[in-house]
Formats: sequence, C-alpha cells, structure tokens
Amino acid sequence: MNRYGYFALLVATSLPTLADASSVLATFDWVPISENPSSAGTTTASGTLELTLSSFALTGPTQPPNFGPYYASGSASTANITALTYTAADGLAVSLSNVTSESLGSTTLWQTSGDVKPAAAPTAGYYLISGFSLSGKTPQGSSFMIANGAGTAGATYANGVGNGDNSFNATSSIPAITDGGYWELASLTPVPLNAALPLLLSSIAGLGVFARRRTNAAT
Repeated sequence: MNRYGYFALLVATSLPTLADASSVLATFDWVPISENPSSAGTTTASGTLELTLSSFALTGPTQPPNFGPYYASGSASTANITALTYTAADGLAVSLSNVTSESLGSTTLWQTSGDVKPAAAPTAGYYLISGFSLSGKTPQGSSFMIANGAGTAGATYANGVGNGDNSFNATSSIPAITDGGYWELASLTPVPLNAALPLLLSSIAGLGVFARRRTNAAT
C-alpha cells in the first residue's frame, strides 16, 4: 500500500461515526404566566434552560384529539442540564453556577408535550413536561428553587403540561416571590464532539512521520 493509501486509511479510522459525531443542545425559554404576590414583581420573569442530550427528536404516534408527536430523549443519564440563566420577577438573577442541588422527578426521560397551547400561555408550542428541581443560593445569599411539575408526554390538551414554579426567598429590601409559567422548546442545535479534531490531527501527524521514514529509506 502506498502512502496515499495509508493516508486514506488513517483518516477514515479517525473520523467518528455519525452516531458519535454530535449530541443535541435543546434550548427552552421561560414563558411567564403569573407572580405571587404580584406586588413583589418589578420586572417580567425570564430565563433560558439548556439540555445537552445524546438525542432529542420527535417521536410517538399521532393519536388525535388528545395526543400527538412529541420530543423525547434517551434515559436521564444521557442528558445533562448544561446552562441556566434566570431573572425572577423580583429582579434576582441566577445562573447554573448558583445551583447547589439538582433532583429529577419520577420520569426517566426528558420529554415535551405535543404541539399545544397551555392554559394562559400566549402561543402553542412544545413544552417541557419532565419533573425536576434545582435549588441553590442567589448572589445576594437568599435561597431559591426552580422546579417543573411533570406533565403528560405528547399531550395536546392545555392541562397536560406541568406548571413551573420558581421560588425566591426575600433578601435585604427585595421581597420573596414565586413565578409561575412554562418552559417552551425554542431551538435544537447539533453539537459536534471536540474529540474528532485531535484524532484527525494525530492521523495527519502520523502520515508525516511515515512519509519522512519512506523518504529516508529511499535515499
């Protein structure tokens, strides 16, 4: 086999298979519905939750009028919460670095509803129905919990989506508040694995060593 044949073999064995080439980043935006008490609200609650999953795709048969295709992942062990930003209606803001405890509900999958408009939500969409809770301390030192109630996978009826309740304790002059709402799927983005690059570079470097040895042997 000539050096070009070795190059083709080395590159082919370095590239990952399609199954290993990427994971999926699922981004959910917070859809605020209520504040309790409303008097504590100084702004509109907002947030972004990002999950990195081995897969997250439409699945499930269409069963009108109560169920439809929905997004689902593999087991919970193949999915991680990799980013979080949240600003409560009382103005307190946290990120994933402020989370000290994570708990998943009884569900073993990350799943959404079908394409549905939950009660009081402004638009229809795919809403997160997996139960979880994240707790920690705000930068000001007060406790908080961001929690999502479990719903029904594929539900196309309004109350099939579990409500999110995000509670922030009072701190200094900032009063306590609980925001109500939903996490709506905003985007899905493939995430290439960084491992492919060093493997490819090592193969190219190996080809260079092989070519130099061939050249030296011929002289």
